[in-house]
Amino acid sequence: MCAFTVQNIFSLACRDRCMAKLRTLIPLPSHGKPPNSTAAVLVPLCRVEGVPSLLYTVRSATFRPDVIYSGQITFPGGKCEKDETAVQTALRETKEELGLPSEKINVWGQGPAIPSQTNEFMITPVIGALQELKPTDLMININEVAEAFTVPIAHLCDPKNQFYTQFSNGYILPVFIAEDYKIWGITAYITHAFLTCALSKNVYHNEWLKKKIDIKSE
Repeated sequence: MCAFTVQNIFSLACRDRCMAKLRTLIPLPSHGKPPNSTAAVLVPLCRVEGVPSLLYTVRSATFRPDVIYSGQITFPGGKCEKDETAVQTALRETKEELGLPSEKINVWGQGPAIPSQTNEFMITPVIGALQELKPTDLMININEVAEAFTVPIAHLCDPKNQFYTQFSNGYILPVFIAEDYKIWGITAYITHAFLTCALSKNVYHNEWLKKKIDIKSE
């Protein structure tokens, strides 16, 4: 499908459209008093054997508990250090976790901050595009990341891979299934926000609203 070609998704027009829409999104409300602590994640748009994809990480079971959540699927990222911008945090954490230097990442911009699931942090998503990504490009920090994997954009847009779950606080958020991986929570919300802003409505639909799935660890 032409909508999922490198020429389309990595184009300047797609970048401009994505960031213009992302900046106007109404973020999820915090459940309680908005947290003072801040964090940032990188949404890594990459090419895997010429296929536009998103890069995800699985947090190490021994991952420090001060950011987001050991054992879960996330984007690379973490807590902002003093006087750091969200972009600086996202790039620093991506290098620390995956060994990807900032000069290989073309930062598109950032979206509005959203509260973490535990309401401990306000998380800013930073969109960044990489060139062709190969397994040898990654130097995984096993103290923080158990593994990294990519999912084609076309797979995420396929309705058969989309579900939703409802949390105890009332939030209804998407869930994306990619083989044995379940992408849920704030990571799924950011994925949904990116796809909504980067792609047209006839390419990415809210089909996940039609099928519920239970997440045991919610």
